[in-house]
Amino acid sequence: MQSKPILILANRQCAGLVFPLLDDLRSAALVSPIAGSGNHAHWLLGHLVFSEGRYREMMEGFSNPCQSLQNKFGGGSQPDANAAGYPPYEELLGRLRSMDEEFMAWLDSTSEEELDQVLEGVPPQFELYFGTWRHMFLMRAMHWMHHRGQLADCRRAAGRPPLMI
Repeated sequence: MQSKPILILANRQCAGLVFPLLDDLRSAALVSPIAGSGNHAHWLLGHLVFSEGRYREMMEGFSNPCQSLQNKFGGGSQPDANAAGYPPYEELLGRLRSMDEEFMAWLDSTSEEELDQVLEGVPPQFELYFGTWRHMFLMRAMHWMHHRGQLADCRRAAGRPPLMI
């Protein structure tokens, strides 16, 4: 399967659609889409940073460089309404930008053959999503877009008009 160009396009477009919302929500980082619950922008940003490290961990087998964020932003964590103990929003935003640039450079340098590498230890029911590097690059784009919808809800809860990109 030849899909590298579409994986590059999908991942670039996702970043291009998510970063403007993250930038806009700097001044409303703790507004939740549902009063008293829901993923606010600060948690979503930290979660995306943690996940970037997790993708590399799963694909390349080295320790997640963002492992220290697991308890606050990893799977099973819940947003803290006051962002208690969270790294500053600007720090996370800068880190996500730099991780995205590194990730895209890595994808750009990956061959079609490398995209077919099998990930080790993926449970059988998740092979469709995480079975190969190709699947993982696609899931990364889908993950960003999933959370883009939540960021749009945060903007709406903050009383902001739709951001057309």
